[in-house]
Amino acid sequence: MRRFSQSALVIFTMAMMNSCQVAEVVFHTGAWSGVIAVILISVAVIWIMARIMGRRRKDDWTKR
Repeated sequence: MRRFSQSALVIFTMAMMNSCQVAEVVFHTGAWSGVIAVILISVAVIWIMARIMGRRRKDDWTKR
């Protein structure tokens, strides 16, 4: 019985370590996905604003 309980403890510990590592990887990947999404959205907003501002400058310059 003692050997069974030691084996069960080792297996349980290994299973818990693996699940914690899986959770760590999932959260780490999620964090990086969020960072990449924020960067892409920021770049898109800046690009759109630059295009809008560029058209206004061009229109103002040609009206003179």
